[in-house]
Amino acid sequence: MNIFTRVRSHQHWIGAGLFLLMGLLAWLISHTLHVQPSFIGGFREWAGAFLAATWLFILPGWAILRLWDGAQRLTLPEQAGLAIGLGLAIYPLFLLFTDLVGLHLGPLNAWLPPLLTLPLLAWKLKHQPLSQLDGWRAQERNGNLWPNLALLIVISAVILVRCLPAHSISIPFWADSLHHTMITQLILDHGGLFTSWHPYAELKTLTYHFGFHSQAAVFTWIIGAETPRAVVLFGQIANIAAVFALYPWALRLGQTRWAGVAAIFFAGFMAAMPMYYVNWGRYTQLVGQVVMPAALYITWELLTSAERRPKMLMLLSILSLAGMVLTHYRIAIFAVAFFPAFIIVEGIRHPWRQWVGRGMLLGIGVGLVVLPWFIRLLEGYLVGIIVSIIMTTAKTAGRSQMTDQVNSIIHISFFLPLLMWYAMPISIIWAIWQRRHTINLVAFWWVFVTLAVNPQWLRLPGAGTLTNFALVIAAYIPAALLGGVVVSWLVNRLRHPILQLFILLSMVGGIWWGWDARIQNVGAESTSYVTTADIEAAKWIDAHLPADAHLLVNGYYLNEASVIGTDAGWWLPLLAHRQTTLPPLLYVSEEGPWPNYRDTVNQVYAALYTEGINAPSTMALLRERGVTHIYLGAHQGRVGYTGSLHTLDPDLLLANPALRPVYHEGAVWVFEVL
Repeated sequence: MNIFTRVRSHQHWIGAGLFLLMGLLAWLISHTLHVQPSFIGGFREWAGAFLAATWLFILPGWAILRLWDGAQRLTLPEQAGLAIGLGLAIYPLFLLFTDLVGLHLGPLNAWLPPLLTLPLLAWKLKHQPLSQLDGWRAQERNGNLWPNLALLIVISAVILVRCLPAHSISIPFWADSLHHTMITQLILDHGGLFTSWHPYAELKTLTYHFGFHSQAAVFTWIIGAETPRAVVLFGQIANIAAVFALYPWALRLGQTRWAGVAAIFFAGFMAAMPMYYVNWGRYTQLVGQVVMPAALYITWELLTSAERRPKMLMLLSILSLAGMVLTHYRIAIFAVAFFPAFIIVEGIRHPWRQWVGRGMLLGIGVGLVVLPWFIRLLEGYLVGIIVSIIMTTAKTAGRSQMTDQVNSIIHISFFLPLLMWYAMPISIIWAIWQRRHTINLVAFWWVFVTLAVNPQWLRLPGAGTLTNFALVIAAYIPAALLGGVVVSWLVNRLRHPILQLFILLSMVGGIWWGWDARIQNVGAESTSYVTTADIEAAKWIDAHLPADAHLLVNGYYLNEASVIGTDAGWWLPLLAHRQTTLPPLLYVSEEGPWPNYRDTVNQVYAALYTEGINAPSTMALLRERGVTHIYLGAHQGRVGYTGSLHTLDPDLLLANPALRPVYHEGAVWVFEVL
């Protein structure tokens, strides 16, 4: 039976399914629009954003993926999931090596990778037209109509639930977003990588992982939005991609398309993660979790391939793993934990000389590719900080008071529903009973990840280098994969057509039930620094204060080493183009304009804590540091901080004869230091 006969014989079911899809999407949109009525006006912006992401990441990634002949055996959604990760991995490598040879290509950074890879994709598709791709022939085999329809419904809902509540966010949230936006802006300003953070901060090195920022920069060059807004748009696209990236792994583990659909459903709607990342600006880890599944999937293929010399798999593995390292250092360590798990689970099933030899070549290849960046790491303080943590914990059986505080996690049901936490060990026990070794690979992998995060359990040093927070916010990955496998097992075990309809309807019900919860995950007031009033004040500052104005802004000690901002004053270097007393959070790991720059910054806030703003010694220190003005944002120093003793109180400032108010709208104040 050919595909056309098959479709005609199921046309009433297809029509019903499409009607169900359109009805669900219409309800979701209308249900949200009564709260967000301006979304329709932003449709063009989102459409442009997705077209830009397709041009920048999916098409180049797909072209590179098709270098591997084995890719043609994969379904189209599998290829798309892997292509996104590969496409994202290209840009940090491209910017790194163009910078090494002194090229700063500006917008060409966004145009050249797609233009160079599209001829390759066209050549590959010439030998296998779209009509012959596995994903396009899904209805020809094994009754794949229902899971394909379910995939269309679930991924459409995932896209909507991430776009609708974010369409009105112009400035990204929480502390990490400031340096993410600033690094992205600096890449745009310099046309590539940079060292000096001038004019936004006084830092002189860049050793922070820059993968997300390179991707956000090329995205900004294409869509032409303001950088803060572009970071929000790209962050939500990455959020969608982080969910979809699980599809290839889930299908491989569960051996049915239902496993992939279920994994997307669980990660997209049943868990707060990764949806909640937008409130933290945790974009670097998010993009790392898009690249990591693709990189490890391809590496798994490399280590187990029957080819004598799988050159293309080696090339793709090196490219994707190196891009992942430059995107997020912690995620790179998560990926390293995959290899001991592979040795335990898969090592005995394949010739050891094969996977050992390929693994060594892979490690050497990745090391050589990222070596230029790791040499550059020595310019900042990050390596020294890590060495200090290891040395400190080596003397205390792997523990210290600070690392215990950093690694403490409470309310784990917030990160994943308790049902999903319980389901993971049950799924693992079931997999052992059923001898599903591929599922055990996922289980052992996350056991090793957990041990890497908590080496003190083995009385090893290094606790605090990674955090349990980074672990639990990534826990949706194994939870969704294992949940997808359980669904696929039910389908294979019962083998009744009605069951597939029941699963589809259950997912629609789950989307209906989880919609409000996911919408409410976005836009937490406690993590939003900048209000409309702050934006207006920033415009006034840009227009009226001298270019060399230096503003004291609110901040508090996040820990004993670093201070973070607590209202929109922290954003003034980007919004008003004026220097402040508080650089972005990375000032603790990057080199400043003079030795002990971190202590110089912290000294101002120590004086505010101990002496108060109106103490003569504090005012003398401010004048010594060249402070000309004081800014109080609309949140009055209470973003992320619930104390009251160390915020800049307008009543205290008004009582200080050395200060004069020059701007006041609502809760926003600007004072001049006389």
